Amino acid sequence: MTDILRLLARSTSVSKATAPPKPKQPATPAPVAEVKLTTAARRREQKRRAAANAANGPSGSPVTLVTAPPQVDETQTTKAGTEEKTKSKKRKRDDVEKPDTAVPSDGSTTLDPVEVRSLLKQHKLKYTILATLGSRKEPLEAAQREEEVETEKVASKRAKTKDKKKKKGKKADKQEEKEHSADAESTVPKAPVSTKLDQIFPTPIQTFEELRTNYNISKRLYENVMAQKFVTPTEVQMGSLPLLLDGTRHLVPGLEECEVDLMTIAPTGSGKTLAYAIPAIDHLIRTKHEEGDGYEKGIRVIVLSPTRELADQIVNEFRKLLIGTGIKVVGMRKTLIPRERRRARDDVDADEDEEDDSESSDEDDSEEEEEEEEDSKLEGAIVRSRKGIAVKSEIMVATPLLLLHAIQLCPDLFPISKVSRIILDEADVLLDNLFLSQTTSIISHLTSPSLSFSLWSATMPSSSETLATKLISSHPSVLNSNKTRKLVRLIAGIKDSSLPTIRQTITYTATERGKLTALRQLFNSSLKTPCLIFLQTIPRAQALHAEILYDLPTPNRIAVLHSNLSETARSKVMDSFRAGEIWVLITTDLLSRGVDFRGVNLVINYDIPTSVASYIHRVGRTGRAGREGGMAITYYTEEDVKYVRGIVGVMEKSGGAEGLQKWMLDSLPKTTKEEKKELKKKGVKERRASAGAAESKKSRISTKSGYDRKIEMRRKAAVDVSKRKMIKGNEDSDGGSESESEWEGFE
Repeated sequence: MTDILRLLARSTSVSKATAPPKPKQPATPAPVAEVKLTTAARRREQKRRAAANAANGPSGSPVTLVTAPPQVDETQTTKAGTEEKTKSKKRKRDDVEKPDTAVPSDGSTTLDPVEVRSLLKQHKLKYTILATLGSRKEPLEAAQREEEVETEKVASKRAKTKDKKKKKGKKADKQEEKEHSADAESTVPKAPVSTKLDQIFPTPIQTFEELRTNYNISKRLYENVMAQKFVTPTEVQMGSLPLLLDGTRHLVPGLEECEVDLMTIAPTGSGKTLAYAIPAIDHLIRTKHEEGDGYEKGIRVIVLSPTRELADQIVNEFRKLLIGTGIKVVGMRKTLIPRERRRARDDVDADEDEEDDSESSDEDDSEEEEEEEEDSKLEGAIVRSRKGIAVKSEIMVATPLLLLHAIQLCPDLFPISKVSRIILDEADVLLDNLFLSQTTSIISHLTSPSLSFSLWSATMPSSSETLATKLISSHPSVLNSNKTRKLVRLIAGIKDSSLPTIRQTITYTATERGKLTALRQLFNSSLKTPCLIFLQTIPRAQALHAEILYDLPTPNRIAVLHSNLSETARSKVMDSFRAGEIWVLITTDLLSRGVDFRGVNLVINYDIPTSVASYIHRVGRTGRAGREGGMAITYYTEEDVKYVRGIVGVMEKSGGAEGLQKWMLDSLPKTTKEEKKELKKKGVKERRASAGAAESKKSRISTKSGYDRKIEMRRKAAVDVSKRKMIKGNEDSDGGSESESEWEGFE
């Protein structure tokens, strides 16, 4: 009995001694991989936990059961590990590419690079660095030194090998020659490999309020911008303003501590004038505050435009933004040049007859009187003195030839040494052969070391881009600059295309009479006014005006505008067309560029344009500022078939063409380079002013027969002869009366 008790006591002591101690829990428990258990396994585990709790009892210390995890396949663990590694790598990469939004001192938030790229892609904005300019003396000297050292090494190697050639055979000599040639090739600088141009991704502005909050423009300028009731900035304004406004270029990655020259290509009617006017005015206001009392008024910004109408429009846009800023804008006129110097120049260059000179002088005097009245309204933009007229405005808008004459004749009245910005509106025309010499000579007269360039147009061929790059890179302000300068090209939308909101159609009329018939049918069926009709030459514009003058039910609603008219007559026609007094305006390419008619509903290309760029600019007279409902119609005859392919390509690219089928592009003939050049310079052969008799008959704008035209011409000639006879008879009678009045008879 005692033995049994001893055994029981020993078993209890042994069980107490061998009881498992409490496991020590680490401070940071190691992560245990979660294993999915089946329902049967869960039930077994619950039974084990219940048995353990029952054995310990309510007063006993809790026992933690550590169950061994079920066996898992090695392949499953490796897959889980690789997935975790890839996820961690992606997280690290995202952390690098997506930094936290930085909050600048002004309180504005910047977007992530990924968001910036998506925003630029959404609005079709593309930035490209065309060239890196500036001072390159130090890099060139370093490269020359390296080349000299390498050539000396090659010469020493050759001298050593010449001594060894005598001891070696012919095979060794050939091997050494190959080695020497390889060394020489390594020292010769290789031609640069053609690579893609560098791109940058600036943060575009999304609202006009950012001009004040993020870019800190003048408060008065901001109020003037908001007074125009612009809702949201257009694509070209979103993309160009961050690069042109002062004090923000260092925030653009890729342009740190660099001066920027901008070339902008944007569709017509997209708001380019406002895009370069705001930064120019803000720059002048900043310089005025920086210089303080030492600020002197004078020309500091020059805007060049190819036509007088476009220059007047730019002046009006600047005046709206300059209210209350203390800065003036003036449009270049003949009256700003003193008469004495102008007449001296005219006497040197005069090749015309005396009668023509007297008539032109009378016209000039009448124009001067009217322009002087306009200049008196400029409120201090010009100051009159004994020497002449001195321009005291900071912004000068002019055509190239007139401004060049002013600089050459009156350097004292037109000081341009302080010009810090030059803006070329319609830059592809200003860099064309017609204006190239005038534009380059004006730029050569600008001597400011801080001169910056900006070029704007809806079309920019590659030849104009290379020419602009050479012109900017060769300027002394760029060559003598200590800072690096970069020429950036901004493309808003699709390059060399029209707006997709314009409905474009092209109609085959076979002959000139077919054009006239189609135009009259349009007048009677679906004419949308105001309407612009473009023709190739001035005589054709005058002929069409005489033919359709009375086709509209209301008289005096059709007018013609061309460069042969005086400036006063042209301005009157423009004002009446804008006021709605004229419904149909017949013109040449004079109005095809830059002129803003926001209410034009229809553009008719009566004569086919001389180039694809001309077509884009003509069509761009409608659909301005995002306005929808504009329509463009192009007529072409049998003589125009070989020039239609480029126009159809633009229509297809823009996406606004109606009834255009793919077979037209395949069936239309291709135009050679020589034909394109001839068309651009002289137009269609049959419609030139110097066309022969047979060709002029084909291009005649009239529905009358030849017999009726002969009778009409005879009547006109008879009327002219009778008028001349009447004038001569009146002169003779006046002379006789004078002689009779002077004759007093014999005393």
